[in-house]
Amino acid sequence: IKMKRHNARILTVLALYNMDFNNYNDEDSIKCFEDIKNLEREYEYQVEIDYQYSEKLFLGIMKHLDEIDATITNSLVNYTIDRLSYVDRAIIRNAIYEMKYEMLPKNIVIDEALLITREYSNLENDAQVKFNNRLLDNIAKNIYD
Repeated sequence: IKMKRHNARILTVLALYNMDFNNYNDEDSIKCFEDIKNLEREYEYQVEIDYQYSEKLFLGIMKHLDEIDATITNSLVNYTIDRLSYVDRAIIRNAIYEMKYEMLPKNIVIDEALLITREYSNLENDAQVKFNNRLLDNIAKNIYD
């Protein structure tokens, strides 16, 4: 189940990235999510994905996007949310949703987010992993404490 959930998070991050990058409205965002899901299902080299969980994450994030983005904004120090890359913003949004609304243990959420950062966003010297780790630690303190 661990890999299925990991891949569900990646699918969600891809859809969030596309939503943000293309500045989609809700309807186009949902269509984009469905398109990515269908492409993945048709892909020759299947990976196990918990599609239900991915959909739950994506729709939940869309529903709470303003609150999630406010959480990011309030946790950034000398930095603005629009300076985050589209990929990192998607990863952080997903992590916040899992902490705040799925109430998953923070260490699991942060480890997963950093794993995805390593795979999709990392710069030299793990700089992006370190940045996201600090940001997620700040966010977790606000959510869990």
